Amino acid sequence: MKITVSAYGVTEDGQSVERYVLENSRGIRVSVITFGAIITHLTVPDRTGAPVDIVLGYDSLADYERDDCYFGACIGRVANRLKDARFSLHGKEYRLEANDGLNHLHGVFCKRVWRAQVYGNELCLRYHSPDGEDGFPGAVDVTVTYSLDENGVLGMKYDAIADADTLLNLTNHTYFNLSGHDSGKVDDQLLQIAADEYLETADDCCPTGVIQSVEGTPMDFRTLRRIGQGFPIHFEQMELVGGYDHNYCLRPDAAPAALAYSPATGIALSLVTTQPGMQLYSGNFISGALPGKGGVRYGQRHGFCLETQHYPCAPSYPAFPPVLLRRGERYQQSTFLQFQTLNEMK
Repeated sequence: MKITVSAYGVTEDGQSVERYVLENSRGIRVSVITFGAIITHLTVPDRTGAPVDIVLGYDSLADYERDDCYFGACIGRVANRLKDARFSLHGKEYRLEANDGLNHLHGVFCKRVWRAQVYGNELCLRYHSPDGEDGFPGAVDVTVTYSLDENGVLGMKYDAIADADTLLNLTNHTYFNLSGHDSGKVDDQLLQIAADEYLETADDCCPTGVIQSVEGTPMDFRTLRRIGQGFPIHFEQMELVGGYDHNYCLRPDAAPAALAYSPATGIALSLVTTQPGMQLYSGNFISGALPGKGGVRYGQRHGFCLETQHYPCAPSYPAFPPVLLRRGERYQQSTFLQFQTLNEMK
């Protein structure tokens, strides 16, 4: 396993950005830039041995700066949505930017330049979020560590500490297309999720607070099935948000928590995580406004996200796992993705 570094570009405000490439002897390569801790490329050999880039992205730093799809980015302070762009903590109300209708979505970590260090097969990216950034109280020091081993396991470990009570909920927003980033819709790819329940969602993509069973609905991925299998079905939850954009309540200690597979390439993904939830997003709002890698115009459902996280809008619903990070306590979560090439997956 080796890690190499090269210059990637300069941001509009003059900050230098580097690209790090993690590569193992099996031909798996992961490219990460220090802008947004973004995964820009993830190349895996298909069943013929040909390299396939399986994540959506752009060819230039300028496009990542303009991007509103969060391709490949580290998300925070709080992943997903905060309802009405506000929350209360210790009796004080904090107001945030309403950047998704009336709600706050994802935060600014994806638009910041991180500091990088390499330790063996690990790439550590660090960011200091000052008190008040994005409207949140307290300063937070965040580390995201990417690793790649010879078994094809891509690790994403998160560590953070704050100097005052605040909210924190980190995730990665990579869009996967296991048939290749330029192959079109992901409808024929297979997916399995170890979850019996999901969060009911309103038309603003925020949870209603109701936890629903997947039984008998297109939300049921407890067995391996086509991602596109649910789209011809008239189901209100999917019609409200244009597809899948729902948090799944993962079974505790489920291993794996999710599986995905492309019959076209034979590339398989297996996911394990310490997080209690995972947002399945089927790329409903990909517009193709900016050309992707190689000039490809990505469209709706050209990629899917498996965003491991705590539940969205958690402060609005006390029954949800909390996203409060207390002063001096450590935030530690991890997600591991293993990539293999199989003749078939059953």
